Amino acid sequence: MKSPSEELVELIAPLLVERGLLLPEDMNKYQAKIAAGTMKSEDWLLATEKATDRGETDD
Repeated sequence: MKSPSEELVELIAPLLVERGLLLPEDMNKYQAKIAAGTMKSEDWLLATEKATDRGETDD
């Protein structure tokens, strides 16, 4: 049985990827950390910078 946090991450994960805030491979990597609440601000910053950098080069 999934925790409420795990269920929430499953709901928001596709939105974060769709909006270009996280790369799909990073979402898979960080999903458990987000649900556990152990994702550090440095991790968020790195992941979002990677996603936005890739988005800028894809345009």
